[in-house]
Amino acid sequence: MKRASEKRGPVILLKLLAAGIAWLLVFLLCLRIGGGGLTLFFEVPPDADGYALTFSPEGIAKASQMKTSADGTELAVRLAPVRHGETDALLHWDGLGEQSLYDSDIESHIRSLPGGILFDDITWNFSGWELFTACFFLFLLTAAVIFFLESRRERKRVFFSYRATAELGIAIFLLVASLLRVDMLYGFLRGENAGTVWSFLVSTIVTAQTFVRRTAFVIVGFALVTAASNFVLMRHEGVRPANMLGLAVSLVMVGGAALGIWMSRSMLQFPLRNVLLNVYAGLFVYFECLLAATIIRSVMAGRHEPAYDKDYVLVLGCRIRPDGTLYPLIRGRVDRAINFVNAQFKATGKRAVLVPSGGKGGDEPLSEGEAMARYMREKGVPEEYILPETKSTTTRENLLFSRRLIEEKGSAAHAAFSSSSYHVYRSGILASEVGWDLDGMGSRTRWYFWPNAFLREFIGLMAAQRLQQMAAMGVIVLITASITTLVM
Repeated sequence: MKRASEKRGPVILLKLLAAGIAWLLVFLLCLRIGGGGLTLFFEVPPDADGYALTFSPEGIAKASQMKTSADGTELAVRLAPVRHGETDALLHWDGLGEQSLYDSDIESHIRSLPGGILFDDITWNFSGWELFTACFFLFLLTAAVIFFLESRRERKRVFFSYRATAELGIAIFLLVASLLRVDMLYGFLRGENAGTVWSFLVSTIVTAQTFVRRTAFVIVGFALVTAASNFVLMRHEGVRPANMLGLAVSLVMVGGAALGIWMSRSMLQFPLRNVLLNVYAGLFVYFECLLAATIIRSVMAGRHEPAYDKDYVLVLGCRIRPDGTLYPLIRGRVDRAINFVNAQFKATGKRAVLVPSGGKGGDEPLSEGEAMARYMREKGVPEEYILPETKSTTTRENLLFSRRLIEEKGSAAHAAFSSSSYHVYRSGILASEVGWDLDGMGSRTRWYFWPNAFLREFIGLMAAQRLQQMAAMGVIVLITASITTLVM
């Protein structure tokens, strides 16, 4: 499985390359069918009484159409290529006096490139750039679909997978990146003048800032809910570092927002501030998308229902009461497992063996595995269908020790585990890490467990995919900084 997963990276890159080439060919084909040409737009001076367009040298490009808008405020000049080369197009306005606020001469340097493409050095417009923008928009959507399908494929191969979550996060990021510019694409489809390539790049590079501002209330709300849930969690479960994760991350979120505000209002050198702001916003949006993917995958894992083909159902342990009875949290895990076993038996006639797993803590009168086994007997589970594991002290050991116990009795191939719904995704990841393709199910838990779980899985995703995530962030920084430096 590991080798198959390692080969998927180059395969994804090849698919993206193929998609890019395909949309580039579509652009060139449509440009060829449409006959090429470049349209330049000029504001008409109110006091102009005529105009003339000349080329130096001649024979490189020509004006195929010159049309004034209905209100007379804009002149559209359609240029067509003649042969390869470079030329200066000079538009002269007649009738402008010395006191006019407008220049009487406007010059554009035009390059005629192979394939019938004209390029304007002033506006950066080129033949069919609106079509190219539409094709690039569709390429981003295609790339989003590629990553989404790869995420689904990985999830089917290994249901609990950080890689599947990372690919889903990238798919969401690409979808957001494409939809942020749908307004300009809409203008193209309506045949409106949507500006120049330069203005498009400027508006595109600041859309990340716009997205951050529009979703700021969601981030602040999530931070507040996370902080509140941590206080409730600590009140019920005790003050421990693991229960303070959400509070710490909430402070980081607020600090990150404050940093963005400070950068936008600071006295840093202007170009440097723009670069920092846009890079920060691009990374922030990326992290938002990864967090959204983590939340989606965690909720899906918590609501997952395994197939009715299990031979064993492992119940992951957690703290029990000082008198040896079960707290509601662990009792919910056992009840979920018992209900699943009974439903499977009713549907297929196959009864699975329950494996309550958990050792004895320093403040516990007996092992968690034995406490759960005793509760199972009270609920009417036959003794021969209970196989306690009583030595483990962590979730990883729950999985390792239970697997060894099951393999002593037979095969561990058709097995599942039961845990609290917020804990299912994390447990499934740990099972994959120890080489056990284990299915999972979740019991209902109180709301205050979830925000901490989302953040823990998000941090786990970043740690497990650190090289891939560093590469993705490096690409975002490179592209954002380069475009910002180019257009600002």
